[in-house]
Parts: sequence; C-alpha cells; structure tokens
Amino acid sequence: MERSIKECCGLNFKSVSFGELFLNKTMLVAYLLLAIGVIGWIQIYSLRFGHHFVNTMDLVKDAGAHAGMMAEALKEQIFNMHHIEEVPRQEPWGIFVAQYTYLLYGGSALIVLVALAELIGLEISHKASAALMTLGISLALGGMVSIASDWGNPINLYYMILNPQPQSGMWLMLPLYAVYIPFTFVEIYFLMTNKRELAKKLALPLVVIGLLIDTAEFYIQGLLFQLNAPRELWVDFPSLWIYFLLTGMLSGIGFALIYAGLALKEKSWYEELKATLRKAGIAVIILVAAYETISGLGSLKEAPFSTMYYGYIIIGLVLPLLLFLAKQDVLAGLLMAIGTFAARELFVYGGNAEPMTNRFGMGPEAFSTYGIADLEKVVYESPHTMEILIIIGCLGLGIAIFKLLDTLLDVSNQPH
Repeated sequence: MERSIKECCGLNFKSVSFGELFLNKTMLVAYLLLAIGVIGWIQIYSLRFGHHFVNTMDLVKDAGAHAGMMAEALKEQIFNMHHIEEVPRQEPWGIFVAQYTYLLYGGSALIVLVALAELIGLEISHKASAALMTLGISLALGGMVSIASDWGNPINLYYMILNPQPQSGMWLMLPLYAVYIPFTFVEIYFLMTNKRELAKKLALPLVVIGLLIDTAEFYIQGLLFQLNAPRELWVDFPSLWIYFLLTGMLSGIGFALIYAGLALKEKSWYEELKATLRKAGIAVIILVAAYETISGLGSLKEAPFSTMYYGYIIIGLVLPLLLFLAKQDVLAGLLMAIGTFAARELFVYGGNAEPMTNRFGMGPEAFSTYGIADLEKVVYESPHTMEILIIIGCLGLGIAIFKLLDTLLDVSNQPH
C-alpha cells in the first residue's frame, strides 16, 4: 500500500503508524538487544555507585551472620565481577573501549568511504550514499554509548569543558564530536533534500569538509591512545590513526555488506553495490595485511591473546579475501565484521598487557606507577558478564537508530 509523504524542511517523511515505526521486526530485534544491555547497565552502575565489594574470607568465618552477603559474593563469583567497582590502573581500558573503537571507527570509516565515492563520482554512490552514511552514523552513536558506559563519574565532563587541554587526545574529543555528529547529519540532509539545486552547489564543499573532519577524527583517536602513557604497543605503533582508518574500513565494508544482504536485495543496483564493496574490501584487506607486518600486533600471538590474534587474522582477513574472490560477498562481510571485533579486543587488551615503554630513552618507566611489583605475567583481566551484556545493548542501539531513520525518511530509497 502506498504511504502518503509529508514534506518538512526540504525532507520527505513517510506517514507511518506507531506500530510500523516502533514494532516492526528490526525494531523488535533491537529491543531484545537493548533489553540485554539494560540488564548490564543496571548491574554495573549499581556496583559502581551503590555497592561495596564483599570480603569473601570474612563471610566464610561467619557465614550465618552474613547470609545476604553470601549471595552477593556468590553472584560476584558466577558473573566474574571482580575489579569492576574501581578501574585498576594496570588495566584502565577493557571491552567497552574495544566496542567503542569497533562501532565508532567502523561507522566513521564507512562515512569516509561514502564521501570518497561521492568525491570521485562513482555512479553507485548516487544510489546508496544516504543509506550507508546513515548506517555509519548510527553505528558510531552506538559506539559512543559504549564508551559512556566506562565513565566512572560523568560529572568530570563538566570540568573538562571548564579546563581546556588541547594537548590531550581525550579532551580533543569534546570539540571533535560536537562538530562531527551534527555535520554528518548535515551531509545526510543534503543527500536527501528536495532542494536539489542548493544540494548540487554545496556537494563538493560538503564532501571536502567532511573528509577533513573525518581525517581529524582518526588523527585525534590516534593521539588518544598514543598519549596514554606508558603503553608500549600504543605509543610506538606506526601512524596509529592510519591503522585505525584502514581497519575501520574493514568493519565498515563488513557492516555495509550485511545491510545490503538483508535490506537491498530487491534493488536493481544491488549487484553493482556488492561488486563495488567487494573491490574495496579486497583492496583494504591487502593494505591492512601489509600494515600488520610492521604493527607490532604479531607479538601478541601467545595466550591469553592467541584467540584474538588468530581470530582476527583468519576470520577478519584471510577468509573474507577468499570469499571475495569466490564472490560470496555478504558472507565475507559478516566474517570481516566478526574478525575486526577480535582486532579491537587485541589492540586494547594487548596494549594493556605490558604497561611499560622506553619512550623517554631512560629505560622502562616505574612499575610502581601501576601498583605492580613485577611483570612476570601479562596484565589481563577478562571482561565480566555485565560488560558483555552492555556491548550487546550498544549494538542494539545502533540498529534502532538506523531503523527509525530509515522508516521515517526511507533512506534505503534515496537516490540523488
């Protein structure tokens, strides 16, 4: 049945019912993922702000007097909740940051690829740009919620605003995303607006400015890690921002192929889009594989990182390349999306693993900085169950944002 269209501010909005907007199949899946995440968010914030950890030894001595606390202690053991009330200095970043870099870099790199396609005038970009750019910003927003879950005290943002620290990668993210997110929506607006003459005049400046902002984003993300002293893998990683961009493109192409396989099969340009993404995927895989030979990640082949390392190399690079050559594009995209998450885990946890560097040329920095007497074993604490639930919820949020925009604005059918 044809739906009526209502124009507002130069955009065409579909007239849809409440059920069509909020109760379609995709949204129900998103709600399920979000519900899983809510369980984790409730638990983790109650642990941070409303709970003191239990001394299990004291409970054993006097179990009868502490029956309720025994239940708390048992829950901590079952769900692997040690060390989450306070962030340990020896391992300040974990799976939240891995998920943040996975969704944010993947979404942002997808936006870069769309902008590049627009800049060089690829025909397919006129048919798929609005949908893929909307998908990119939706994933990026899901990633930002992941990192927000890592804030011990959100009020600290207030003091960051009052005390500018432009030499800090962490502080630079405040002005960056204050510009980046609104500007991306401006780009999406001009891809879909009915004001075609204005859009044509602004197309080139918007694409160029967008690419500059995207480049600044990845450069600042590189600073965020490289200034996080003293982590040898992060500090000494060659051209870290380029690595983030290239591996983000792996994720972005994977997300785009999954979306195309699920939602765009009926389009006349579906095969053309797949072929374009296939060529881009092969090129990026080769570039990333070459980069990995100098990256230093190869030093993390041993336990506890071997699963992450080989999962990334095999699932994220080798198998997708073979599947692209066999023209099994959607499956290749799915494996790229899975494998690059392992890459993000490897980078974050591997960087935490050896918190020492000789960046000042005066020998390794003091172990006492981290409260570690020695470094006979690597620093690694596996993520607890509630953290895993939260990153599932963040993915659900990204899906929900995209589906809401697609239902209202029909971004999957917006050639320009």
